[in-house]
Amino acid sequence: MKKVICLLSFLLLIIGTASAANEDIDYNNTNLRHKIAQMVIVGFEGTKLDKQNPLTDDLINDRISGVIIFSQGAADGSKYKNVESPKQLKKLISDINKASKTKLFITIDQEGGRISRLPSDRGFDTQTLSHKELGDKNDEMTTYLEAKKIASTLKDLGFNMNFAPCVDLALNPNSSVIFKAQRAFSDDPLKVIKHANAYILAHNQYGILTVLKHFPGHGSLSADTHKGFSDATNSWTQKELEPYLALISSAAAQNVMVSHIFNKNIDDEYPASLSYKTVTGLLKGKLGFGGLVITDDMQMKAISDNYSFEDAIISSINAGCDIIILGNNLINDGKDSAQKFNDTVFNAVVEGKIDPKRIDEAYEKIMKVKSRL
Repeated sequence: MKKVICLLSFLLLIIGTASAANEDIDYNNTNLRHKIAQMVIVGFEGTKLDKQNPLTDDLINDRISGVIIFSQGAADGSKYKNVESPKQLKKLISDINKASKTKLFITIDQEGGRISRLPSDRGFDTQTLSHKELGDKNDEMTTYLEAKKIASTLKDLGFNMNFAPCVDLALNPNSSVIFKAQRAFSDDPLKVIKHANAYILAHNQYGILTVLKHFPGHGSLSADTHKGFSDATNSWTQKELEPYLALISSAAAQNVMVSHIFNKNIDDEYPASLSYKTVTGLLKGKLGFGGLVITDDMQMKAISDNYSFEDAIISSINAGCDIIILGNNLINDGKDSAQKFNDTVFNAVVEGKIDPKRIDEAYEKIMKVKSRL
């Protein structure tokens, strides 16, 4: 009998301890849902916002932190995805902002050169030199003026975040993603730092947030994370971190995008976007980065082919990522992705798989940035 009483007392102690640890969480509190919603940026279908568009429901019900705009749909082959003309896009962004209960990140990949979501054949005056061409010219004023052209256009349309510049090094001529796409300023870290600074300065003057990418370095790798598992273990070098270290030290780095590259030099278990060692240990710890950490699109096959949605989302948040991108372009899941993300993270907090303090940390950083938009 005494043993039974002792066992019951022990169990009650455990339950009481668990309750005390979670007593600050109200699992039915919409405030937790709101904080979680601030951690996801989604892509969507359509060139206009109406009641039939699932995005409208996400905006009204406060499920997202922002949107990413694409000019063409990769998954379904839709020709116009979100972009038909400057007038149409400006109205679409305005309507999105009006429908939202909170301030949104309105984002795009507009690096310049080939990496453009604003095609000239649809009326956009955004033809600019690529990062490679700017690096070859090696004139900071030219880089600044080209970036200024991009930033002024984005500002006029209603964007406030550009997933650029790319600070990968041009190390592998066989890389279709970086080298062949002319997305690297140079193979010299000092030159990359110089031109990235000029690029960022132009965006700052128009109030457009910039995002360095693809941490911890994509330039030495020939594989493509869009298509599958990509291992940089044998090609990556420490010098690929130099642009990040310099730009973080000078406070030029506002936000950083983490890639899905696997690299045993840093973590022998997880790709960068899911890696605590990479995000919290290296980027936030050793490099001292305090800005927003944003994942590359989590629907890329490097992640979606190797991890369940739940495992990927939970791991990325626990790794230290503040904002998750669900582009809904490689995989057309725009109707349900925001709700799926919210439910996944909410349940993970309830079940103790994500510390609520991690949600609070990300939320505070996000809202601090948004307060300055």
